[in-house]
Amino acid sequence: MICYFRMKWKYLYVLSIVTLMGNIAFSGIYIVCDDDGSNPVTTKAHVLAAFADANRYLRQVAVTVNVTEDSIQYINRSAWKDLNRTNANYRQTLRDMRATPRNGSLRIFFVNTCNGSFRAGLNTDYCLAVAKNASGITLAHEICHAGGLSDIYIQRDSLSITDAGMVKEEYMPKDWSGYYPPDLQHTNLITRLLMYGYIVPDMGDIPLGRVYGVYRPMVSGRLQPPVKGMAPVGAQDLKRPPQHLD
Repeated sequence: MICYFRMKWKYLYVLSIVTLMGNIAFSGIYIVCDDDGSNPVTTKAHVLAAFADANRYLRQVAVTVNVTEDSIQYINRSAWKDLNRTNANYRQTLRDMRATPRNGSLRIFFVNTCNGSFRAGLNTDYCLAVAKNASGITLAHEICHAGGLSDIYIQRDSLSITDAGMVKEEYMPKDWSGYYPPDLQHTNLITRLLMYGYIVPDMGDIPLGRVYGVYRPMVSGRLQPPVKGMAPVGAQDLKRPPQHLD
């Protein structure tokens, strides 16, 4: 397969996020190939399946991402296939990805790996990257990061909420109904959230509001050290549309 990086950008296809606020258009879904256009990291069929799976989770907040095969493009950049923060050229790579033309809010790249084999996706100010073997839940998680939501943890660095006990109203005030198993531990509830910081089988829930946990607040566009508090992991903090910087 030969993939051409130089293309007529006026022919970019547009996909849309459909929300309760109307149609929000964005473009820029890329499968990364070698410099000569060979060895794409994945197939268009896989990308379509990943978005279909992501919609199962995003529809909780009335979001549906509509993607067609024509809206997925190949891009020839061997240096972008494996993204790792330990690489000396990591920041330059992100700047190069940032320069990719787009026509809307998000740039999404399907790559070989993100930070080695232990991470399935990452979101930066400039683009979103998803590893080739990632599922739709990772894609939904990263799209919500682009919408302003944070990872939430039970423990991060020296902070822990393992002593939080059972789920209670003050830990999730917007979602409190009392209809919870009497022995449900708050730490177990956190692992069910889409924004839980690790991939586990039960994750996927998007709450209405903030939830108590360990998270890294964002100040002036920069992540701060972890704190314990009400983490922005729910619909009340989700920006529409999700944004990347130019």
